[in-house]
Formats: sequence, structure tokens, C-alpha cells
Amino acid sequence: MVSEFIKLIEEGKVEELMKRLDEVKGDANLEIIALKLIESGYLKEAEEVAKRIKATGLRDEVLRKLAISYISKGEDKKAIELAKEIRTESDLEKIALALIEKDKFREALEVIALIKSKAIKEELLLKIIDILLKKLNM
Repeated sequence: MVSEFIKLIEEGKVEELMKRLDEVKGDANLEIIALKLIESGYLKEAEEVAKRIKATGLRDEVLRKLAISYISKGEDKKAIELAKEIRTESDLEKIALALIEKDKFREALEVIALIKSKAIKEELLLKIIDILLKKLNM
């Protein structure tokens, strides 16, 4: 069943896939489809599929990968919107790191603000400070 949907993505028949999405059963199958959509550049469709995943860990993982794809395309605001839907702190940390790597410190701070763990926040803030100090040759 999933292989049939993967084939639709590979053939560029994503509209047909989206019409038949109710046929997909199980979070793991939805995750596979969402990840293939991300890999193929169908980010809006991947988001729709991801939001159907009920298991928090799986959903957050897909949303993280989606957010990082948006960051790589320069769509930081969309990435931050997705981050606000994520509860898994390690996924939020990875999004913040992706933003930091692109020197998008203000955007990273928005994601860091969503993290509850003081240790993770401190680590990310120190990373930003270290990069800024290096840029200032200090």
C-alpha cells in the first residue's frame, strides 16, 4: 500500500496522493509518505501528511525535518511556525542549530524560547555567543 503512494510521489502525481490520503493507515505509513514528500520537495503536502500523525514523537520528527527543509530554502518564518507545534525538545534543538548554522540568530532565539530545558537553552546560547565572538575576532 505505501509503495503505491511512494510511486505516486515519484511520478509527480502528488495531487492524486493527497486525494487518497484517507486510505493510509497508521502513523508509521504516514511518516514514510511525509518523509518522501519532503525529500521530493513537496513541503506543503508533507506538512498536511505530518499533521495527521497522532504519535507525538513521529510527528515532531517529521515536522523537524520539514522545518529544516524550509530553513534550507530560506523560509525561516515557516520553519518557526512549525517549531511552535513541536513538543520534543531535541527536535526543537536541531531546528535552532540549523538556524544558528545559517547565522539566523534572532530566528534561532525564537525557537530557543520554546525549549523548557535550561541546559539545552544555555548550550544553544553559548553557541551563538561563541560564533559572534569569532566574528568579532575576540
